[in-house]
Amino acid sequence: MTEKKEKKEKTLDKPIKLKELIMMHILSFETKAWAYMDFIAHPETQEHTKDLKEARIAIDSIDALFKVIEPELDSTEKKDIQTRLTNLRLNFARKD
Repeated sequence: MTEKKEKKEKTLDKPIKLKELIMMHILSFETKAWAYMDFIAHPETQEHTKDLKEARIAIDSIDALFKVIEPELDSTEKKDIQTRLTNLRLNFARKD
């Protein structure tokens, strides 16, 4: 009985919506883009590694995901992602 209760406590009440998963991936790709542009250390290694090809892939991935999820976002969420993309693109252009 105790095992079942503990197992139940570790699960969610409902599945995570794809919108939320995509938002998590957008934020992850944003972090990777900043790291690959060498503005921050990579979270996995805490070391700096510049790779603009990888940064471009991360930025393009955010853009692609944004286009898929945009109809599901409210105006504040749209503005937030657009601002993040603009900041990444401007900084990428300076690094290139």
